[in-house]
Amino acid sequence: MAQMKYAAAALAATLAADAAQAAAAVPAALQRPALAVAQPARANLQAIERVGKRLVAAGERGLVIYSDDGGNHWKQARVPVSVTLAALRFANEREGWAVGNMGVVLRSSDSGASWQRVFDGETGAKLALQAAQQAWDAARPNPDDAEHPLNVLLDEARRLVDEGADKPLLGIDLRADGSVMVAGAYGIAFSTLDGGRTWRAHMAELPNPEGATYYGIARRGQEQYLFGEQGLILRAGAPGAPFAATTSPASGSLFGGLTLKDDALLVFGLRGKVYRSATPGAPWVEVQTPVDASLISGLQATDGTVLLLGAAGQVVASRDGGQRFSALPLKERFPFTGAAVAPDGSLVLVGTRGLLRMPMPGRDAAPKLQASIKSPTKP
Repeated sequence: MAQMKYAAAALAATLAADAAQAAAAVPAALQRPALAVAQPARANLQAIERVGKRLVAAGERGLVIYSDDGGNHWKQARVPVSVTLAALRFANEREGWAVGNMGVVLRSSDSGASWQRVFDGETGAKLALQAAQQAWDAARPNPDDAEHPLNVLLDEARRLVDEGADKPLLGIDLRADGSVMVAGAYGIAFSTLDGGRTWRAHMAELPNPEGATYYGIARRGQEQYLFGEQGLILRAGAPGAPFAATTSPASGSLFGGLTLKDDALLVFGLRGKVYRSATPGAPWVEVQTPVDASLISGLQATDGTVLLLGAAGQVVASRDGGQRFSALPLKERFPFTGAAVAPDGSLVLVGTRGLLRMPMPGRDAAPKLQASIKSPTKP
């Protein structure tokens, strides 16, 4: 009997040690809930979304805040991680998703008041290695051929595992079928069909041999676009269709994408560059803007006004669907990363110094500028 008790105790100790080792393998920031912040509206915020009558914003160290009075007062959400969150998307007034550093993906089912971790970079690295190994096993290339794409893919997947959860996710796409795609640094991309319970790695099938960073995902009708570093643009023409490399109009990085109500698609980024494709299949046209600092994010208001926000605290506006832009005069500015329209019609900007609430610019605040059109390129 004593031997049985000793064996049971030894087994319990072994299991406890294994559990402790597994927990220790997960970075502390993925296990540590976001700390309460005394003045969350002044923290570094990276994204904001309108969810029904609620505003939800997210930013550094796992901070998520929400307001039910148009942005006048804010409450802090319950978040299980303390990593910086880079992007937010809501499928409806209750279901939301957030991504950020260390490959984290969070999900909310209560309009952003609380969040659950459903994915992270540790899991992503293992999935990437599994997918790369399967692709390699199916083709069996010469292992001595260091330049073979499958050998490169396998080496990169092993490196992901070795380096751990240090790659940020930067973009989210919510598809009509309920699936979710996320993408980020060094060409990582994953998707889930079941609300985050299981995931699939996409690196093996995406034409991104240099592993360029994806800064975002845009959707227009049946089309889906991945865009990012050094002007990279990948396009899938229909749901479930493979992504293909497309001729990009940009040589510099593209940080944001915005689909307009008339089906025009804007991509924008380094040095204030904006490119517009009027309809699916239409060529890209470069649109001149009055700024030369990076444009990061944007929105289209209910009256059709297009606003793009920049890293130098600039906001440019268009009244003609993104064909001409002018700079808005702002009394206060700091690097802006996101914007939303409050229920009362006010504009709420977020960035490195927190929140800035202001009236929506009137028509007289956005005089027209002539567009500078260069040779079009196919999207």
